[in-house]
Amino acid sequence: MSEFNSKFIKYLCLLLFLKGCAYFNTFYNAEEHFETAERIRIENLGNQIPSRAIQEYAKAIEKSDKVLLEFSDSRYVTEAKLLKGKAHFFRREYDSAVAIFNQLKEEDDIFYQQQSKYWLALCKWKDLRPQPAINDLNELIQEIDDKNFLSIIYLSLGEIYLGIDDSLNAYENFNNGAKISSNRNLREQVYYQIAEISFKQNDYSKALESYNKVLSNTISIARIQDSNLKIVQIYRLTGDLERSASKIQELIINEDFNSIKSDLDLELTKIELSRGKINFAIENLDRIGQDYPNTKTAIEAYYLLSDIYLTSPNIDYEKTKFFMNEAMKQNSNSSFKSLIIKKRDDVEMLIKLDSSLGEIDQSKKAENLFITGQILAFNLASYKESKEYFENIINNHSKSNYFQQSVFALYVINKKIMNDDSEMYKNKILEEFPNSDFAKYIINNDNLDINHSPSELLRKAEDLRQKDVIGSIALYKKVLSEDKLTQSSKIAAYYLGMYYDYEIAEIDSAKYYYQFVARQHPNSEQAKKALKRLEAINVQ
Repeated sequence: MSEFNSKFIKYLCLLLFLKGCAYFNTFYNAEEHFETAERIRIENLGNQIPSRAIQEYAKAIEKSDKVLLEFSDSRYVTEAKLLKGKAHFFRREYDSAVAIFNQLKEEDDIFYQQQSKYWLALCKWKDLRPQPAINDLNELIQEIDDKNFLSIIYLSLGEIYLGIDDSLNAYENFNNGAKISSNRNLREQVYYQIAEISFKQNDYSKALESYNKVLSNTISIARIQDSNLKIVQIYRLTGDLERSASKIQELIINEDFNSIKSDLDLELTKIELSRGKINFAIENLDRIGQDYPNTKTAIEAYYLLSDIYLTSPNIDYEKTKFFMNEAMKQNSNSSFKSLIIKKRDDVEMLIKLDSSLGEIDQSKKAENLFITGQILAFNLASYKESKEYFENIINNHSKSNYFQQSVFALYVINKKIMNDDSEMYKNKILEEFPNSDFAKYIINNDNLDINHSPSELLRKAEDLRQKDVIGSIALYKKVLSEDKLTQSSKIAAYYLGMYYDYEIAEIDSAKYYYQFVARQHPNSEQAKKALKRLEAINVQ
């Protein structure tokens, strides 16, 4: 071989080596940016994805594009596509993600086909199509042998079910994921979801066990803080007040928990409230509201103050109203503000009724008492406080048109609070008013649960939709009549909007439900889509 040929071959090998290094390094950089973004996202689980993570995902996309454009014949092309698709997904650029995952469907490698199916299902979920996403993921489960991938699918199914208020199926899938996962971060996510469901369902034993498992697996500061706070609350809610107080003292002197110091302060006050120290609680709640202005803690403190005055033996409507207003003044968002909005008009009405009680004649007094009792019981869930108003009608206004209704109201209230007096009022209706609508209701429904939750109604509506559209529409509307603030109402209202929009073209009705979603759930994905559709309708 000539010296020239020898040098040429060496030069060619060097070029090929450098080219190989170039595309490897480019892809390695893409992976690095993606992993950095993932670490930031996981550390902040439960919160909005931080802007730094969003930026790192963008850099991962940029480097992946370089692999795809400049090194299209390299072995990293398919991996770069998958990484790019996932980065778009976490940046909420779902259309871009879908386009890439559809390309991966055509790959010969079964791994990428399965990854494509998984991520496309998640995109359907984010596009507000939970049921198709569930169907696709359940189908995918049958194809998967890898336990870690299976546990990821179960986690995703659990999150989707949780989003549609189906806690039973959510729990089942989270539990399935927890059993088979060997990935620490994944176990933490699964245990946290199990803990949250158990906590909401008042299964405090299971919740406590799961929050402790979260603490054993998590690297997320937010999760460490939240899990410890929930453990404090569980001890209080189960009556272990000493243990709760001790745990708070342990946390409050630890600088790692400074960001939840206000929550811990509030928990200490709730403990004293549980001990019956009402005056202490009132004083401390007022202090907390002033010490932590414009926070969720301040809003809850003022809400609790309003509730104390609303449920005290001598109801003080004016102070109830005052602390409601103080809560609404706080420059922060909280679910307690939504509760106050629901209650505020009712409290105003109660003030009006209370002020006129001494001025009206006997014929109007029964009506006044009945409306007051109704508001307290069925709007404000102040069942015990409402009973005296209905009992007053029964004892002092037996000739009133509100007599039968009051007996029935006491039957319902006592059944809700599981008081044996419900049987007495039930028998009174059946014996004295056997032909009334109230008697018919009791005969037809007494063996049924009168407390159907909005999530149960929603699930029934979803099940019925394929068989009986009209019946399902009625159930979706019933969800909205009972609930305006939770996930159930958001899903029901958006579906009703689409039904009237696309199925039967009743645009005014469609606009009503789209506007409902936008007004009641302004930060939701449904609201964004509803506003976009409203804009299109108004242009037409």
